[in-house]
Amino acid sequence: MPSWRRSGTDNPEQERSQRQRRPRTPRGRLLADLRARLDEALARLDAHEKMTAELARTLASHQSGHSDLERRLAALESSYQTALDELRADRERHHRLLTRLQASVERHKRSVSALEHTLGADDQ
Repeated sequence: MPSWRRSGTDNPEQERSQRQRRPRTPRGRLLADLRARLDEALARLDAHEKMTAELARTLASHQSGHSDLERRLAALESSYQTALDELRADRERHHRLLTRLQASVERHKRSVSALEHTLGADDQ
């Protein structure tokens, strides 16, 4: 092959590959254009698939975290309800004890008053 026709390589396989990249006929150019578009679309599809897989992993992670948060919230609500029920029971018990204490104080006041009246009557 004359030196002016060489494409800069001594490898015939590489020369054939370069010739295939530059089709000479309209049909060849159309096929090359379609092949290029197909390659671009496949590259975009591959990128979208990778992005979808990453988003699926992220979603699974978030769902796991969400489930954990829901479980912890349910435990907190249960603990809160238990504490609230205990406080209500304590309030009722304290109210009963206070009522009993007030009744006892009233009885003691009457007893002291009666005793003072009895002692005062004895002094006269």
